Amino acid sequence: MTYFDHPYCSNSTLTALGQELGLLPEFGGDKENAYRMGSLFDAVVTEAHKIDLIQNKIIDSDYFFSQAEYDQCKKMKSNLELNPIYKTFLLQNPDFQKEVYVEKFEFDGFVLSMRAKLDYFISGMVADLKSTACTSQKSFENACVQFGYYRQMWLYCKLTGAKRAIIFGVSKSKPHNVFVVRISENDENWKLGEREITKLAYKYYMLKN
Repeated sequence: MTYFDHPYCSNSTLTALGQELGLLPEFGGDKENAYRMGSLFDAVVTEAHKIDLIQNKIIDSDYFFSQAEYDQCKKMKSNLELNPIYKTFLLQNPDFQKEVYVEKFEFDGFVLSMRAKLDYFISGMVADLKSTACTSQKSFENACVQFGYYRQMWLYCKLTGAKRAIIFGVSKSKPHNVFVVRISENDENWKLGEREITKLAYKYYMLKN
């Protein structure tokens, strides 16, 4: 059974439910293409072995890519690797694409069995990689709220016992600027993420019970 076939609930499951119930906004644009490009960037950076350059395809997926798209992701990766915070983070030898499964994870007054796939994990910290249309640090920080990245990071931290998280954003637009957002236990963004994910998880729990 693959991660995506596993029956446990995930952050993506809760996000989809929130949109279906009208609790979260539906964003315009080509979502499938955006997800494909995000998956390509993730693979280029954290799972290079999944890139099939003969068929121009991400292995174990239905996603194909052009040479230009691959070259763009390689340039984004190069810029990310020049970032001093990212370079320091890599020195801690994180696990890449770590799968986590927690049976009966405790929310506030109810439990759900949860799964997550972390881009990076080191003891006490999780990290996530985002390709973004943003071109400034401020706009990326706003996107973290808009797209629910803080609830994702809160969940990943709680599932692994981590107390800190970091989000690396890389702009898809030249010159592919790199943005860094940190979250720590009980800071404002941590609390925001907790409120959001708990509300969605409770809706899911009530529908399943």
